[in-house]
Amino acid sequence: MRDASPSRQSVLFMGSAGVVSNPHPVPPPSRGRGERGWRAQSVVELAVALPVLLIVMLGMINLGILVNAQIILTQAAWEGARAGATLTNPANGDAEITGAVQAALTGLDASAVLIDIDPGQNDYPRDQPGPLPRGHPLTVRLEYPLSMTLPFPVVVPLRAEAVSRMEYQNP
Repeated sequence: MRDASPSRQSVLFMGSAGVVSNPHPVPPPSRGRGERGWRAQSVVELAVALPVLLIVMLGMINLGILVNAQIILTQAAWEGARAGATLTNPANGDAEITGAVQAALTGLDASAVLIDIDPGQNDYPRDQPGPLPRGHPLTVRLEYPLSMTLPFPVVVPLRAEAVSRMEYQNP
């Protein structure tokens, strides 16, 4: 005998007073997943999806760190090239260029940056009397080893280059 609701059934049994209906309905036999099975499936899906989401999130953080460092390095190279183009004292030009680069490296380790200035202070045309080196190009190249530790340690070499025309002339 069945109740009106399809999900419950009553069990009839013989007692001393005759046939009595069980006041506690018995759930139907399980055909597939019950409530516990659905919870277990959710835990398994979370265990599969969570590491993937964390790796994507860490990758986005690393990309942001990398882009920020590249922007700082490019700005520092430009500052160095601009300082080299408008030197006030050509006798210590490389020192002025290096100082401008290091001042612009906020957020990065300035001691780890490799600075290449072309032409050097004692190279043609910077070592010639006036009107040189006016109009000649000055190139400042920077290289920085960026250490990233998320999720495992990696060193990425970043490079930046800026070229500017020299505007000063030697006395």
